Amino acid sequence: MLSLSALAGWEEAVLASIRGTSGTLEERDRQIERSGLYGEYPAIVRAYLELVEDEGSALEAVKRAVFLVWRGAMAPPMETGIGPLPDGTSRGAMEQLDHLLRHGAADDELAWMLAWYYGKGSHVFELFGATGRVVALAEGSPPDAWRRIEIAADSMRRRGQLGVYWSSLAAGAT
Repeated sequence: MLSLSALAGWEEAVLASIRGTSGTLEERDRQIERSGLYGEYPAIVRAYLELVEDEGSALEAVKRAVFLVWRGAMAPPMETGIGPLPDGTSRGAMEQLDHLLRHGAADDELAWMLAWYYGKGSHVFELFGATGRVVALAEGSPPDAWRRIEIAADSMRRRGQLGVYWSSLAAGAT
């Protein structure tokens, strides 16, 4: 089983390769396809979901897995490197999220993240079987709740695409 740190490094390597592509969107898509990079994220999400057994890593692992499922459904694959994820993997992320919520393992960060994701793409939650508990947490804060907190760059380092996304969003909000 890989650690959160090792998985973040894996994501960083994939992102570096994606950023190394050039040309039109179609050309970049073909380069990523030929390189096999689209096959990386299903394995990365599954690896995050394996960490739910580790109490110290479970919450962070689920945050990252849910983010990747949502981001993969919301952004072009040639931008993220996230090709189509197997439905079972995506549903597994939602199931693990519900499991954490049932056991009271949510934190404020998860709440404002989910509010944003749900506000931008509730259909992703519906498609992958989000429970009423998950939807209630996502709807419990306004989608822009993250704007009322300070997202420190240090808090997003070494968190894979989740960290890159939120750092970028926070930087654009200032």
